[in-house]
Amino acid sequence: MTFLKVMSGTLSAVGRKILSLALIFNSLVSLVSVANLLVAFYFNAYAWQPYSPYLINGSLFWFTILTAILNIVPAKIIGKVNLKRILFHHYVYGFLASSISLLLIAFFAPTYLFVLLMPSLGFQMSGFQIMPVYAALVCVYGGLTLIIDDINDVSQKISRTLDKIKVRASRSGKVLQTLHLLSSIISFYVVVCIVLWCTEHGVWMKTGFAVDLSHIVFVTSLFITSLWGLKAVKAKLWFMNLYADLSRAEDATSA
Repeated sequence: MTFLKVMSGTLSAVGRKILSLALIFNSLVSLVSVANLLVAFYFNAYAWQPYSPYLINGSLFWFTILTAILNIVPAKIIGKVNLKRILFHHYVYGFLASSISLLLIAFFAPTYLFVLLMPSLGFQMSGFQIMPVYAALVCVYGGLTLIIDDINDVSQKISRTLDKIKVRASRSGKVLQTLHLLSSIISFYVVVCIVLWCTEHGVWMKTGFAVDLSHIVFVTSLFITSLWGLKAVKAKLWFMNLYADLSRAEDATSA
């Protein structure tokens, strides 16, 4: 019974950690994708309105960025589990994965580097051409995910800075909760607008593998971002663990 209990606890911890990393990864994908879209929106001096007439204004994508950023904190909270490290800290593996992937892309396929850093929704590539881009995206942003997950252990200075932010955030918990709820609702509205626009313009029915896959990844990522934001607010994750670590954070800032 003891062995089964230990195994059950370990599997539960691993599951929570995987879920946490997946949510952080998704937030990064949403951030980069929406940032790319906003660059195009402002570059065209507001003349181009994405997903019109369903989406009122392209500036609403800023709420999606805000939701993605706020989602990282609750994701890290549910990922706080006691698991043994394998040789090194997570951020070491994350740094290696991201840097090696970027170097390989820059050396062998420099054109893809720009696409990777600013992935467009409409780049025209065949199925086999697009796969290395998405594989590189998984490696680069997966590495960044590990770094974010283990950011407190990178250096004591970063840890102290995050503790100070944690203290301030805990004092504004209700404000953050309300802001997170508002941004998540607007983000969900944005997702609905994108789905309606893509359906009207037959995007899902196109034969181009790259176009279909890019839109599917984009919409799925934004949907998960908005859904997790609403879930985090409902579960009041801003008030969990954040307060549990408050005394330690206050001690660190006063030291």
